[in-house]
Amino acid sequence: MVAGLANHRRIEIIRLLIRTPSLCVNEVAAVCDIDQSTAVEHVKRMHEAGLVLKKSKGRQVLLFPTARAKAFVETIDAIWKISK
Repeated sequence: MVAGLANHRRIEIIRLLIRTPSLCVNEVAAVCDIDQSTAVEHVKRMHEAGLVLKKSKGRQVLLFPTARAKAFVETIDAIWKISK
């Protein structure tokens, strides 16, 4: 699981999905200002790590953070809060 979030961009994407669930990869790429192919690779790795759920809706694939991803981000935030 840690490898799924071992990149600052992936943490940014998870935070985005927590704030705004049900985005597609194109929307994630636009908001994060990254190439679509980069977003696809990050989402793929997070999905493999069990951090992102994919749900098909017509021709789109919507992305949702898992409970595991939310817990991981909460833990990161708690650690940062303690260290400040």
